[in-house]
Amino acid sequence: MHRYLIITAALIGAVGLTHAQPSATGSVPSLVEVENEAMMVERFNLSVNQLADMEITDSAGKRIGEVEEVLMTPEGKITAVSVEVVGDREVVMKLDQLRRKGDVLITDLTGEQVEALQRWPD
Repeated sequence: MHRYLIITAALIGAVGLTHAQPSATGSVPSLVEVENEAMMVERFNLSVNQLADMEITDSAGKRIGEVEEVLMTPEGKITAVSVEVVGDREVVMKLDQLRRKGDVLITDLTGEQVEALQRWPD
């Protein structure tokens, strides 16, 4: 009986830690779509129009999805993109989770981690 209590306590503790820690992706503030396609995304030295539809791969080159929308805070700071992944779902990826290599954006996140990101309502 004592052993079961210890196991149960350990499981409850592990679940509590999982919920208490921020996710690897972090929280996403309120975002809005960038309407001005000429606006520059400084991190990639590309306009919003150029960034739209760029392919996103993992670090091994496996396709994860493509940029659907460029997103900014209500104050006008571009901080994220919505990414169309499997099944036409869109998720929010922060710009700091991406790096540019030519015409492709690369993330160190796995496909599973990307699919677990906050959904973008489209």
